[in-house]
Amino acid sequence: MLTTEQWLPLGSVVHLAGSDDLVTIFGYMQQDLNTGLVWDYFGLVHPVGFTEPGNDIMFDRDSIDGVMYLGYQDFTWEHMNDLLRKTEPSYLEAKRDAAARASGDGVRTTGKRAR
Repeated sequence: MLTTEQWLPLGSVVHLAGSDDLVTIFGYMQQDLNTGLVWDYFGLVHPVGFTEPGNDIMFDRDSIDGVMYLGYQDFTWEHMNDLLRKTEPSYLEAKRDAAARASGDGVRTTGKRAR
């Protein structure tokens, strides 16, 4: 059974809590250069995609409240999924460190649209 605790393949389309838009996943483990925060996923509004810089969305797994479409899975996805799981402990540590630094600066630490 699929849960949002698992990494979703690129191209997956998800709904985020509190949003009217669907989001297509385009990347993993992204850092917002403005805030320093680290996010589980990077995506773009579905089906529009990239329209201009600054319209990207960074969000965490716990903000996904529905998986509308599961992206393409093949041998390369299995390899990528293995890499994500292997690097997850160090990623989560970096994510906690970034959140601690950001909260000391008064930065919002919930999912957001990058600007």
